[in-house]
Parts: sequence; C-alpha cells; structure tokens
Amino acid sequence: MQAPVVLENVSYHYRTAVSERRVLSDISLVIRSGEIVILTGPSGSGKTTLITLIGALRAGQTGSVKVLGEELRDANEKAMTQVRRQIGYVFQQHNLLDSLTVAENVMMSLQLGDQKLSGKEQRARVEEVLTQVGLAEHVDKNPRELSGGQKQRAGIARALVTRPSLILADEPTASLDKESGRNVVDLLQTLCREQGASVVLVTHDNRILDVADRILHLEDGEIQSVSEAMSANTSQMLRLLDQHDPEASLYLSAFSLALTRVAMADNQMDDAERNAIREVLNSVSGLGSGEVDLVMELAMSQVRCRTALNGSGKNLFSAEQAAHFVESMQAVAAADGDVSDEETAEIRLIAEELGFPPPP
Repeated sequence: MQAPVVLENVSYHYRTAVSERRVLSDISLVIRSGEIVILTGPSGSGKTTLITLIGALRAGQTGSVKVLGEELRDANEKAMTQVRRQIGYVFQQHNLLDSLTVAENVMMSLQLGDQKLSGKEQRARVEEVLTQVGLAEHVDKNPRELSGGQKQRAGIARALVTRPSLILADEPTASLDKESGRNVVDLLQTLCREQGASVVLVTHDNRILDVADRILHLEDGEIQSVSEAMSANTSQMLRLLDQHDPEASLYLSAFSLALTRVAMADNQMDDAERNAIREVLNSVSGLGSGEVDLVMELAMSQVRCRTALNGSGKNLFSAEQAAHFVESMQAVAAADGDVSDEETAEIRLIAEELGFPPPP
C-alpha cells in the first residue's frame, strides 16, 4: 500500500523583490497509513510551511511532494483542489459559522467534497460522527451554545465526516484547558485508529506527545530527532539556570537525583512517587512544570543507567561502543588543548565503572 505522504528532498523559499529566505531545507519524510505523527518546533521553524505543503494549500518548489498519490510540485489548482477534498483539517480555531447549526457546519464538508450522498444520507452521516465525538445532544444547537472543547470536537467531526485517509491538525489544543485539550486529542486518536486515517499534528503542547507513533522536531527548516531536540533544549535550560543561580543548579541536580534514587530503589516508580517528586522539585526550584519534568526525567535516566550497570556488569556495552565511549571522553578532555592528570584519572575511573578496557 502506498504511503499517504512521501516527501523527498523538499526545500522551500520565500522570495521577494529584494530578498530570499529558505524556510525548509532538504526535507525527506514518509508518513505511513494509520500513523499518528506529531510535528514540534519553535515559531518560525517551518512547521506551518511544511503542513501547508502536505495539505495541498501551497505547491511544492523543489523536490517531490506526493500526497495521496498526487505529485504536488508545480501542481495546478485543479489537482491541488482534488487532493484537498480528500484531507480532513482541524485548526487551532474551530472556525465554525455561527449562522449555521453544529450539524450544518459539519455537513458543509460533505457538500464540498466529492462524495455523492442524498440529503438523508448526509444527515445520517453527520449525526453519526457528532455522536462519535460526544455531541449527539448538540446537533441542532448554535455554536455559540457550546464550550470551547465542544466547539473543537465539532471541528474534529467536520474533519472526519468525509472519512478522509489523511488528517492534518494545526495546534488543536492551543485554545483549550488541560482537560479539554487532552480529551480532544484522545478522541482524535481513537477515531483515526478506527478509520485507519493517518494524522499529522502540529503542536507546542508537550502534554499530548504520548499519542504519537512518531515525533518529528523541526528546527531551522530541518527535521531533527527527538533526542537531539530534547538534548539541546534541556542543555540550554540547565545552562541558563547554572548561569543565573549556580548554587540552585547544583542543589537541584543533587536533590532530584537523590529523590529519584529513593523512589526507584525497589526498581519501579509509581504515579504517587512521581507526583511527590514533582511537587518537591516545584517547591524548591522555581522552574515551570515542563522544566521540572525534564530535570526529573534526566535524574531517572541516570538512576536507570546505574541500575543497569550494577546488574549487568561488564557485558552491558559492546566492544565497539566501549571504544567509541573512551575515544569520545578523550576528545572532550583534549578540546581545550590540554589533557590534565585529573581528566585522565577521571576517564580511567569512568571506564572502570562501565566495564570498559582501561584506556591507553
């Protein structure tokens, strides 16, 4: 089965009479059928441009942009419109028309699409999808009578009523509170799984990342791995804390590690222990909840590594990994032009702890 989205070496420039700015650089990407992909990245990273290319809202310039089997590079408006009719869109703002009922707003998608349904069949389809999103009692209400979360559910119903094979969601939780946002994303995940639709979801909301089969991070027009993105962001946050309050940084690092080691002493950590650590770190650090979670996860990864080392001894890493590990430590020590005795001793100590052969 052909993947719904296949991008190969896609770049995109914004050109004016006096300048040119590249916003996407050599992007290659395949989104498989039924896959939920979340796209993250800072403002100006190229997320909107990428999703509008996938959504046939703009034509590609360089490389290949194949969506639902149609090549969109230099595509004409007729071809673009045909692809758009097969895609469901969920926007940050619900964009419901107050002059229409909820049912009539959803029905517009059917009327603008290619599916030939009678008025009775259209009504039945609309009522079915509104029931699926929990709005069965609000079918004939005006959008003004709905809450923010209900309006976004109506937007999801409008996207799904044509039973598209591809859903594009642009910041669907941005205007919602935590509970409403979570409910909306869980609903989107469930319904798309049932229909076998692929989903590309753009978000800044770290609370919903767990619904993804794959997370892509866009930075300066290039796709990064999640590990690269998280390492860079975490490092920046911790360096900033260390620069402005080094004593707090040292205390927080030691504190979070100590709390995590205690919680994981029995080789597990339940939600109650997680919440207890989170509350204590929040009270002493002055960091935001997302930053505290990063610090806690870093501490947990250190504890997991120590536990693995203690349990597995010298067989944890391959000989190739061991050699690369030692070479990298030596390269870091030599980066300032001088390898001190203290650095050499530390390399030997770490190698011994990890079960590596002693470095030369």
